[in-house]
Amino acid sequence: MTWSRGSSLFHQARSKSSIAAYRSLSITAQTGRSEGQITSTKASSFEKSFDEGRHNQSAITSTDVSRRPFLIGVAGGSSSGKTTISERLVEIMGAEHLARVELDSYYADLGDLPLEERRLVNYDHPDAFDWPLLNDHIAALANGASVQIPVYDYVEHNRSDETRLVEPARVIVVDGILVFWDQALRDRFDLKIFVDTGADIRLIRRLRRDVAERGRTVESVIEQYLTTVKPAHERFIEPSKVHADVIIPAGGLNRPALEVLLARVREIALDDE
Repeated sequence: MTWSRGSSLFHQARSKSSIAAYRSLSITAQTGRSEGQITSTKASSFEKSFDEGRHNQSAITSTDVSRRPFLIGVAGGSSSGKTTISERLVEIMGAEHLARVELDSYYADLGDLPLEERRLVNYDHPDAFDWPLLNDHIAALANGASVQIPVYDYVEHNRSDETRLVEPARVIVVDGILVFWDQALRDRFDLKIFVDTGADIRLIRRLRRDVAERGRTVESVIEQYLTTVKPAHERFIEPSKVHADVIIPAGGLNRPALEVLLARVREIALDDE
């Protein structure tokens, strides 16, 4: 097992894709629509917008945000319970106060690669993600602008032609396996949480999820886990725990720790509203 295969595929695709055009178009200020709305977009419209110069900063229109939002990063291994914590934050604080951004939405655009090659890519390696686009979107949200977040298709192993509108909020949560990897992103967080769950529990959860929700077979999930997921966890994800302000053992199953964390976050983020 080597890391060069997945990395080289990403660099080939990036050299031919229109990621820059996508980045310029996806930062918007559509404040009249609800967060989470799915919007259809086509590659040709991205290229047209880029040609017309909509990548300029003037394309970002700020909403009325009285102060900088409180940014939370939630990292941890695959199926560790990151989503549970993020969803509890939304439940406690309310969707009107919290915007959630998932790292999985920012897998690099590999539309120039055939499906068989996309299946070979190591999606647990840092090179799998479009860090510049993610940082652009977080910066835009922090400045009061809405953004169009990519919608990832797990069956096709690529971005779909849809985007999801996310609007600025008092609290922004970014969750994903490697959200502490990129220093520019990591430095934005006011609170960094690492969800620490045993490998056996994570594997069982991943099997159930990928078979039920992502069209995978048991055999393919186990093969992927052994060849890319486990090595990436040991090489990249587990070491990133050193950056965490808070470590939650057992993830969402640790109710006492979760309730203390949620209460504290609510106090910090909303104390002056």
